[in-house]
Amino acid sequence: MKKKFRLMVIALISLSPWAAMAQSLDQDPSVRVGKLKNGLTYYIRHNAKEAGLADFYIAQKVGSILEEPRQRGLAHFLEHMAFNGTKHFPGKGKQLGIVPWCETIGVKFGANLNAYTSIDETVYHIGSAPIKREGIIDSCLLVLNDWSHYILLEDNEIDKERGVIHEEWRTRRAGKAVSRMMEDATPQLYKGTKYEDCMPIGNMDVVDHFAYQDLRDYYQKWYRPDLQAIVVVGDFDVDQMETKIKRLFSKIPAVKNPAKREYYQVNDNDKMIVSIQKDKEQPIILAHLYMKLPATPFSEKNNVKYLRDNYISWLVAQMLNGRLAEVRQQANPPFLSATSHIGTFFVSRTKDAFSLSISCKQDNILGGIRKALATVETARQHGFTASELERAKTLYKTRTERAVKSEKDRTNSHFVNKCVQNFLYGEPLITAKYEDELSDKLNQEVTLEEVNQELQKLITHQNQAFVVYAPENPSIVIPSEAEFEKSILDAQAQSYEAYQEEKVDAELTPNMPQAGKIIAEKDFGKYGVREITLSNGLKVYVKPTDYQSDQVLFSLEGWGGTSLFPDRDIPNLSLITSAVTAGGVGNFDAIALRKALTGKAVRIQPFVGDTRQNISGNSSVKDMKTMLQLAYLYFTSPRRDTVAYQSLINRTKSFLTNRSASPKVAFNDSVTAALYNNHPRTRPVVADTLDKANYDRILKLYKFAFSDASKFRATIIGKVNLDSLRPLLTQYLATLPVKKHCGKCTHQHDSINYARVPQYSTENKVVKFNKKMATPLANVSIFYTAQLPFTPKNDLLLDVFTRTLQIAYTDSVREEKGGTYHVGVSFDLDKRQNPDAVIRISYNADPNRYDELNPIIYQQIANIAQHGPVSSSLAKVKEYLKKQYAQMAITNDYWSYVIWHQLRDGEDFDKDYVKMVDEISPADIQKLAADILRQNHRIEVTMLSAK
Repeated sequence: MKKKFRLMVIALISLSPWAAMAQSLDQDPSVRVGKLKNGLTYYIRHNAKEAGLADFYIAQKVGSILEEPRQRGLAHFLEHMAFNGTKHFPGKGKQLGIVPWCETIGVKFGANLNAYTSIDETVYHIGSAPIKREGIIDSCLLVLNDWSHYILLEDNEIDKERGVIHEEWRTRRAGKAVSRMMEDATPQLYKGTKYEDCMPIGNMDVVDHFAYQDLRDYYQKWYRPDLQAIVVVGDFDVDQMETKIKRLFSKIPAVKNPAKREYYQVNDNDKMIVSIQKDKEQPIILAHLYMKLPATPFSEKNNVKYLRDNYISWLVAQMLNGRLAEVRQQANPPFLSATSHIGTFFVSRTKDAFSLSISCKQDNILGGIRKALATVETARQHGFTASELERAKTLYKTRTERAVKSEKDRTNSHFVNKCVQNFLYGEPLITAKYEDELSDKLNQEVTLEEVNQELQKLITHQNQAFVVYAPENPSIVIPSEAEFEKSILDAQAQSYEAYQEEKVDAELTPNMPQAGKIIAEKDFGKYGVREITLSNGLKVYVKPTDYQSDQVLFSLEGWGGTSLFPDRDIPNLSLITSAVTAGGVGNFDAIALRKALTGKAVRIQPFVGDTRQNISGNSSVKDMKTMLQLAYLYFTSPRRDTVAYQSLINRTKSFLTNRSASPKVAFNDSVTAALYNNHPRTRPVVADTLDKANYDRILKLYKFAFSDASKFRATIIGKVNLDSLRPLLTQYLATLPVKKHCGKCTHQHDSINYARVPQYSTENKVVKFNKKMATPLANVSIFYTAQLPFTPKNDLLLDVFTRTLQIAYTDSVREEKGGTYHVGVSFDLDKRQNPDAVIRISYNADPNRYDELNPIIYQQIANIAQHGPVSSSLAKVKEYLKKQYAQMAITNDYWSYVIWHQLRDGEDFDKDYVKMVDEISPADIQKLAADILRQNHRIEVTMLSAK
C-alpha cells in the first residue's frame, strides 16, 4: 500500500496542474463500503481501540427541509417516535422497547443511545455497545433495521410524545434569544426559497394537532433504503458483520417510483440583505456579514481540487483571525471579538459563504464593524505576508501530523462520523496518512501569490447578507438597516495601508538558570507511577502510558488559592487568571506568544481557584519541552502589560453593560446566592467590581500564589520516556523558586484558610420568584447537601443513586407526564467542602404545570429512600458503569483523576472499582438516600414566568 501511494504521489506531480487537481482521492481501504440491491449503503470498519465495543448508526438523507407545510416539525417528531415502539421492540408486555433493552446491556439513553434531526439529515445511533455476545450484535442491527422501515407510529404513543416535543421546544427557546432571532431572520435571508421555514423544531400548532396519517405519510415517503446508510465501527470481524447486514437489510423492499430527494438552491442577491433582529433577553450585539459563494457539489468533493480549495480557505481564515485577534488586544478595542470563517452559509448546504462575525460594543457598534472590515480589507488589498503564510502552513502541518500519530487512538465515533459525512455530503473518506502526505505537497505548491489571489475570490463584496442580533433596550441605540449597509459599503470602498508585522523572538527562555537536580526517585503506588523529588523540593509524579500516541498531560498544583488573600481583595480575585493570561509571559505579549507557538501542539495556562492554584495543560510528545518552558515562565515571569489589562477591562465592562437582560442570569445568580448563603466571594462580577480592581495588586497576588515551588506537586501522564524527561525536569521544574512570604500575606502555601472558602448551605428553604420571559417557563433547581464520609465507595454510591434517580424522572416526568424534555441529575463530593456532598436536580417546564410536576421530583427521591431503587434500573446503571470504566481506564484523563485523588485526598478511586459496582445492593442506595434526606439540607430555587 505504501508503495502504491508513493507511486500515486509521483504521478500527481508529473501531471499538469489541472489534471492533478481533478485526480480522484484514494478511499480509506480500512472502510468497507457497499450498496444493496434495494439502494441501501453500508460502511463497516474494524477498530480495536475500544475492546469489545461497537457503534451502530443509521444515517438518512432526510430532514426538515423535506416537510410539507402540514408536516412542519414532523421530521423531528418522527425521530422521537423511533424510540416509542418498533416491530421487534414494541415495549409492550414482555417485549422490551428499544430504550429499556439497550439499557440492559449498559447502553445509556442520551449518552449512548440517541438521535438528531437537522435540516438535511437524520441520524440515529447505538454507541459503545458491548458486543460480548453475538446476540447483542444481531439485536443492535435489528434496532437499525426497525428504524429504517418498521417504526410502529401508534396513535396513543404519538399523543404522549406531543407534550415532550413541546417541552423540547420550550427548552430550546427559553433563555436563548439568539436561537429565537435566528428563526426570525431565516425568512429574510432565504426569501423565496424552501429554506424560508425549515428549522427542525417546527411549528407547535402542527405538533399539537397534526393528524396521525401526516406523520405516517412523511415516514413512508422518505424513510427508504436508497436514502439510508448503515454504519458499523468496532471490535468485530468485518466479513461476518457484512454478511449479517446483507442478510438482514436486503429484506427491506425498494420503493417503487420514489419521490425525488431535492437539494434546494439558495437565491443570489445584488442588493445587500440586511436583517436586524431584536430581543429583550439578548445581552450583547452580535453581527454577521456573509458573502455568499458557490458550494462544491457533493459529487465533486472526492478530488484533489476540493482538498486544495479547503486548504487555502483554512489558511486564509487562520491568517485573518490572527489579525483580528491583534485588534482585540488594543487598550480600547473597537469590538469585543471578531472572527472569520469560510464554509456553509447560515443553514444551507447548497451555498457557501465567507463570513465575518463581530461581537460589538454597545457604544461603538458601527465603529467596531468598520474596524473589523478594515482588517479584512487590508488583507484583501495588500495580501498576507510571507511570515503569516509560513506560520499558517506550519500549523496546518502540525494538525495533519498529529492526526497520523493519533489515528490508532481514535474511538469508534471518530470513524463513524467520517463515514456519515461521506454518505450524506460526499466528504472525502481518506486516511490521516494520505491527507498528511497530500498536505506536504500542498505546502510546497501553494504560493503566497496564489493565496492572495484566492482571497479576492473569497471576499467579493457581492451577494452579501448582514444579520444583527441585538438587545431590545431603549438605552441601546441600534443603527438602521440603511446605516448598517452604508457603513459596510463605505468600509469596503476605502483604501488601507499595508499591514506591518513586528518580528517575534524565537527563544522562549533564553536565560535559564543552571539546572537543578533529582535528589530522589521511587515507585509511587501500584499504577506504574514514579515519584521524582527535585532539588527545590518539588515532587513530580510520572505515569508513562501508551493510551494516546501523541499526548502528554501536565499539572503543577499548590494549596491555598484565593483563600490566601483577605476579603478586601475580592475585586482582584476574579481577575487573577484572565489578567495574567492577557499579559503574556516573559518577553512575549499575548500576540507574540501566539505567533511563537505556531506549529507547537501545546496548551497550558495558570488558574487560581478557591482552594488551590495550578498551571496545567497538554502537549504532543515532541512539544513537551515547550510545555515545561511555558510552565516555568507562568510560574516565574508573568508579564505586566497595561495595554492588555486595559483591553480586558474595557471588553469586560462592555460585555457586562446589559448583563441582566437574560432571565438565566437572574436565575443563576439566585442559585449561587442560595447555595452559598450569599457569600461575598461568590457574588457576580459587575462593572463596579472592575472599577475596584488594581492591576499591580493582582500581579502581586499571583506572584505570591506561585512563589514557593517546594509546596507544589506536579503530574506528567502520557507518552513519555523517563530518560528523556529527567533533563527537562531538572532544567525547567527544579529551577522554580522557593520562597516563604510576600508582602503582608502571612498564610503558608500548603494550607487553606477555610474561613474564606465559600461552603454549601445547610438550610432547608425554597427561593421562588417571578421574572418576565419571552418564552413562558418554570426553571427549577433543587439541591440536597449532606455530610458523608469522603470515600471512593460513597462517591460511587452517589453516582449510582443519581443515575437511578434520573431513570425514574425520565419514566415519570418525561414519558408518563410529558412534562419536560429532560430532568438533569448530578452530584459532587469534595473533601474541602462542609457539607462535602451536593446533589443537583434541574428541569424546565410549562409554568402552569409546576404545581403538578414538582411534587413528583420530591416523591421519586422519597420512594428510593423508603423502598430502594427499582431493581431493573439499578441493574442498568451497574452495566453502564462497568462498560464506562473499561472505556475510561484507557485514557490519560482517567489516570490523572485517579492520581490527583491519591495526592489530594489520600484515596484510591480505582481500587476494586468493578467489584464495588457489582456489590452495590438496593439497600446501599436506599440507605444513602435516606441519610441525605435525614440531614434535611435542601434548597430549591424556582423562577416562574411573570404573568
